[in-house]
Amino acid sequence: MALFGRGNDKEDAPSESESAMSALEDTEDGISPVKPGKGGVFASFQYRDFRYLWLGQISQALALWMEQIARPLLILSPIIGGSAVHLGLVFAVRTVPQLGMGIFSGVIADWYDRRTILLVAKTGSATLNFALAALVLTGQIELWHIYAHAFTKGAFNSLDQPARQSMIPSIVPREQLTNAVALNSATMNTMRIVGAAMAGLLVKYIGFGETFLLTAIIFTGAVFFTYKLSLPPQAKVENKSVRKALSSFKEGVQYGWSTPSIRWVIGLAMIYFIFGMSYMQVFAPLFAKEILKIGEDGFGLMLSLTGFGGVIGAMTLAALNLHRNRGLALMFVMAGFGTMLIIFSLSTYLEVIPLSLALIILVGMFQTPFNTLANSVLLSSAPAEMRGRVMALISLDRSVITIGATAAGFTAAGLGVQQAQIIFGAIVIAGVFVIATTFPVVRRIQ
Repeated sequence: MALFGRGNDKEDAPSESESAMSALEDTEDGISPVKPGKGGVFASFQYRDFRYLWLGQISQALALWMEQIARPLLILSPIIGGSAVHLGLVFAVRTVPQLGMGIFSGVIADWYDRRTILLVAKTGSATLNFALAALVLTGQIELWHIYAHAFTKGAFNSLDQPARQSMIPSIVPREQLTNAVALNSATMNTMRIVGAAMAGLLVKYIGFGETFLLTAIIFTGAVFFTYKLSLPPQAKVENKSVRKALSSFKEGVQYGWSTPSIRWVIGLAMIYFIFGMSYMQVFAPLFAKEILKIGEDGFGLMLSLTGFGGVIGAMTLAALNLHRNRGLALMFVMAGFGTMLIIFSLSTYLEVIPLSLALIILVGMFQTPFNTLANSVLLSSAPAEMRGRVMALISLDRSVITIGATAAGFTAAGLGVQQAQIIFGAIVIAGVFVIATTFPVVRRIQ
């Protein structure tokens, strides 16, 4: 199976479009193959455009994770002389565009060519990193530059996510949707491990400017592979205007609210992002520095172990390729995530660091499958012309991580890190229990 060539790949043959169309049957998308294709963990790789999308995701994820490590180190370095307060504020500034633009990013993904949107977003991100690298290398970098970079980068990311996720059902058949989303999640977690390790070493041995320059170069790979995508045309929308955009977004919200599978997945995701994901933003660094006392290097190790667990979870889900009983699976992995957060927190009282680090792998194993399952349910529940707006809804959910992180900080300061994490993990479990028992329709989500 060639990644780039058009030799003997069945989907790359000269009669590709005619052969594909002859094998199709009518569905809500009009593109679902009668035969589901090859099975296995890497089933979605038999589709040329998925391979390009996946390779672009590798480039983007690697650059993003390197940036996530290098940026806070730059803020705290003598070059900038920032504080922990600025770390939190820069993160908050980065999420602001998701709240503002997130309302329209889904509309944009449904109105305009999604490949073009991705090219604009990824080219913009690469350009921003080239500019930041130039400022550092020339010694002109100031704190406000980092704030501006984070804000603008957040704007490009808010455009990228709905467009990228909503094009997956146009690339792979419905039967392999969970497999495709899981492989993308595995990529993100693998790059979390590699990117975190690379960034720390690069900053130490070659410097901040060179590290950001490398992230910009890597980002150009995402631009190249996105350019190579060939997608079916989208339905054209006439009379585009701000008023029409607001009406279109309202239509997406109404559709999501009236569709039980979408409404309750968004509800579960809200609890997950507010009370579960605060582990990544607040609790993990506090455990590393104050409880386990393993310092900054230990914090990087914790992130890598979480990513390693995420790869295991995502690849397991890719192998299972669930397209039925996903509601039950969602509640299981979310409750498991909350349980593992509690068990990890309790383990730190024993002061056996290897045990706590091993449990972090299990935390990651339950964390990643939730995102994968939630995205696959949303994508399969929305018609093609509505997918961008539906995926924008869960992007808005992700923006509330800041609320959870703020609450986690105050709770940890008032009660202690371990007690606060136990409470947040318990809220995740309680949220699953309340929704599952009060609204049995969630258990019937396929």
